[in-house]
Amino acid sequence: MRLVFLALLLASPLCFGKTVAIIQSYHLEYKWDADYVAALKSVLGTEHDIHVFELDTKRLPKSEWPKKVAEIQGKIADVKPDVAILGDDNAFTLMADHLVSQKIPVVFLGVNGGPAQHPTLENPLVTGILERPFFAESIRHLRKILRQKQRFLVLMDNSPTMQNAVNEYFGDDRQATIYGSELDIVLTNDRDTWLETVVNAHERYDAVVLGTHHTIRDKEGEYVIPHDLLEDAFHRAQLPLFSFWDIFVGEAQSIGGFTISAHQEGLTAARLASLILNGVKPDRIPHLKSLSGHYVYSESGLAHWNLHLSPLIASQANFVN
Repeated sequence: MRLVFLALLLASPLCFGKTVAIIQSYHLEYKWDADYVAALKSVLGTEHDIHVFELDTKRLPKSEWPKKVAEIQGKIADVKPDVAILGDDNAFTLMADHLVSQKIPVVFLGVNGGPAQHPTLENPLVTGILERPFFAESIRHLRKILRQKQRFLVLMDNSPTMQNAVNEYFGDDRQATIYGSELDIVLTNDRDTWLETVVNAHERYDAVVLGTHHTIRDKEGEYVIPHDLLEDAFHRAQLPLFSFWDIFVGEAQSIGGFTISAHQEGLTAARLASLILNGVKPDRIPHLKSLSGHYVYSESGLAHWNLHLSPLIASQANFVN
């Protein structure tokens, strides 16, 4: 049944002349959003009336979110979409209930939380792609890159979304073995603990693989900017830092790895939306998990750690800076 569905997904034809609303958690200048919006448009094409709305929750203070939500709800009432595509957890949290109350089918992408965080995931009008790190695929890939590859530290913030991803894959275990490599999994929201774990990682591990680090605070309780935290870690680390997400790869950030691709998430979400536009009910479309990633590497990061990719991997990789 799953193979039949995936074949239908890949071949899903388009029904012409429909209206599609894309609602971003963030904004188009943010690379993750730009990549998946471009992918959505590439599949849905010019045959549909596509409207893109930005909740802008990375830049707007939280106190202004209700006003922005009301503004977009008004625009949704005007355009009357046949399907709405929600990007990431904030868009789902802020808009999903309203959309299904208006009988508008919802396709989500980039959502890390499960039903405990987002009960509306189980609504019959909702389907989409749960964003999940490629734990096994990443470790298998890194074993091909590194000379020493026996022990890895997986370091994440202690957010509900990362708890959900880890628990879903590993259960209650915080130690695991994948492809013969031993993993320790650490989740923390404390800046000092997070940084000390990176700085001291060389005493026990061969590399660090980073999840999200967006809910970390310092000892005064102040929010720590993720980019600044990762840059600090890059300069103080004595081991290479890899990532499960391509948006954390760059100069003085993580080196790269086999990462989740916003472009691929967008392509898959667009095909799910196409099925709905062709009359398939959302509750007949199973929720998916991230289907495929891509190799992304920072050229300066590779040079910093004196790492070299094989010709085959290099030919398949995207390079930044």
